[in-house]
Amino acid sequence: MIKENYTIKDFKSRDVNNQQSLTDALSWASYKYYVENDAPMSDFEFDMEFKQLQKLEAASGRVLPDSPTQRVGSDIQGAFEKHRHIIPMQSIENVYTDEEMQAWLDETARKLRARFPGEEVTFTFEPKYDGLSISLVYTDGVLTDAVTRGNQVEGESVYQNVRTIRNVPLVLDRTACPELPSYFEVRGEVLMPQGAFERLNAEKAKAGEKPFANKRNAASGSLKQLDPKITSQRGLVVMSYAAYSTDQDFQHDIMSSQVETLLLLKRLGFSYYRMDRGFSDLTELTREIDDFNRIRTSHTLPYDCDGVVIKVNERRHQEFLGLNTTFPNWCKARKFPQEAQSTLMHNVTFQVGMTGHVTPVAELDPTTISGSVVARATLNNESFIRNMGLQIGSYVFVQKAGEVIPQVSAVDAERNRNEEAQLRPIHFPTACPECNTPLTKKGEYWICPNHHCRAQIIQRLEYWCGKDCANIAKIGPSVMADLVEKMHVESVNDFYELFCDPDADRIDNPWPTDSLFYEAEPVPLAQRLEAALGEGYGPKSIGQMIEGVQGSVQTLTLDKMIGGLGIDGVGKITGKVLAAHFGTLDNFLHATFEDLVAVDGIGEIMARNILEFLSPDEGHIGDYSCLWNPDYGFRTTYVATEILGNALDGKTVIFTGTSYRFKRDEIKNFLAAHGAKYVGSVSGKVDYVITGDAPGGNKLQKARELGVEIIGEREFYEKFNI
Repeated sequence: MIKENYTIKDFKSRDVNNQQSLTDALSWASYKYYVENDAPMSDFEFDMEFKQLQKLEAASGRVLPDSPTQRVGSDIQGAFEKHRHIIPMQSIENVYTDEEMQAWLDETARKLRARFPGEEVTFTFEPKYDGLSISLVYTDGVLTDAVTRGNQVEGESVYQNVRTIRNVPLVLDRTACPELPSYFEVRGEVLMPQGAFERLNAEKAKAGEKPFANKRNAASGSLKQLDPKITSQRGLVVMSYAAYSTDQDFQHDIMSSQVETLLLLKRLGFSYYRMDRGFSDLTELTREIDDFNRIRTSHTLPYDCDGVVIKVNERRHQEFLGLNTTFPNWCKARKFPQEAQSTLMHNVTFQVGMTGHVTPVAELDPTTISGSVVARATLNNESFIRNMGLQIGSYVFVQKAGEVIPQVSAVDAERNRNEEAQLRPIHFPTACPECNTPLTKKGEYWICPNHHCRAQIIQRLEYWCGKDCANIAKIGPSVMADLVEKMHVESVNDFYELFCDPDADRIDNPWPTDSLFYEAEPVPLAQRLEAALGEGYGPKSIGQMIEGVQGSVQTLTLDKMIGGLGIDGVGKITGKVLAAHFGTLDNFLHATFEDLVAVDGIGEIMARNILEFLSPDEGHIGDYSCLWNPDYGFRTTYVATEILGNALDGKTVIFTGTSYRFKRDEIKNFLAAHGAKYVGSVSGKVDYVITGDAPGGNKLQKARELGVEIIGEREFYEKFNI
């Protein structure tokens, strides 16, 4: 059961190490995916956190009543009649690496050879379609029902809608299989081909409606229309991949293997992925899968798929391996890493960051990557644009760096030629796009030197309020822009003076006597904020803002203070290093050049950046004077994080990719708590480059060049027993 009033905010604040929190989050995510077609996380993230929940349940020895480990996601929405599956319609377990896939293949082959000595053990594979699973029920050769997967035990009957899908046989040719039993069930995936998807979204755009984010959502939404006439116009297809019957003799004789099942489906007129052989040589199987992936990434397939399903071929071998409560034991889905998507770059805009760096941003035709729609992507700097030969009007490949940040990875030259792209050069600005101050060059980057540039002010304050620093809820970019514009907040000092001044509720009325807001008595802070900020700010949101800002005074730690100052090159990792080294804010503020370069990891350039920022005459440390003002009560002494062990003492490590065990920031704290020195880039001083799913290619290449050991995440934990 989904908790009442559970929100995206609750989901984002989930604790993956807390069983109740993770149970609630995954139950909600499953509902959003299956019922609302609005996945809040990628399949990979869900699977990894699902496994984490299984570990927490095993460690605690208890399973909460609503745990998603005890059931599967359901696509039942309630608009259609529910029908029970005669044969349960299970999901397939995902794996994400070649190593995991190979381990399953080897272990499965070993079990089967031990049980069936002398028999050939073979495997097949087919696309892992990204659509909506369907069960087509035939009675005496006539289509009599069509049921969605639902919760595996029962689904929704969409029979009338499926009848409109043109490649679904309504009556089977019994001459193609005279032995066809009375009850015959075909399973497949309802898909929307690319052409149909583009036509549908064009129609939606013309009608002023929101387009579908991806083809899976479009297929699901089209299949579950209350009016079958609408479904008939959507161009859906069904790709079949399995067949069953309650007649066991028929199953064992006519459908004795996956290959024989597919050949039967072909004779009966179903669409399917051609697989006319089984593979006993696992190396050959892997090579064939790699060849299929190259076809998949060439974007020539008419449907979406994000991997392959590998199956034990012989049905009696499948029956020996059996089922568990959720997945069959005789098949696995190998999910491929998200490939780059090609889309049109129709413009380039320029964004000013909190340190004044001007970053070019590609404005794209929206494209779906890893389940989310991407319309903007970073272009890094002017050299990046020049070296890649980027031009406005070009088709480009876009991918997510570390599965998080969209970035342009290459020009799609072939598509540019085929579609005769109209190209225009990208002109980098010579003046700040926000304040018009002439830009200065610093290395590969153009910088706006105006510290009081509105964009920089908002970015600095927004960063300070973010999770890596003060972690203040309810203050996002639009709220911060209003505080800057309407309350004249231009620094962290102004920010805390506004919200935390001990006399804030007792100051005199700030408005002139002819103002609508003028009152004879002093005006409380909440009332002043509500009046000044205007529409959209009520007592509840104002109260949450005040509570969040005032609460941050006690929760803000020295390392986050230093990392949040906005010093060029100093982020949260370096902030922790500096806080641990100097111990107090006062020691850090009075550090000399020699003091700074003596800190491990601080070079001469960074030391000069720090000293320039801290200079009382030329720097900007005055914007943060509230931090050492005793009236506010900030804690300016460093308190080390909890020490979990010393297994990694003396080891310098870096992690790349997506962890199966931790959120992005948690892994750094975990490794440091075991004694490791965590760094942000690969160098000869690094002992291990730890890889999760979809690791960064540049880091791996540099590690190989420097001879740094590359090790998988699980293997690393096992090696050091952490």
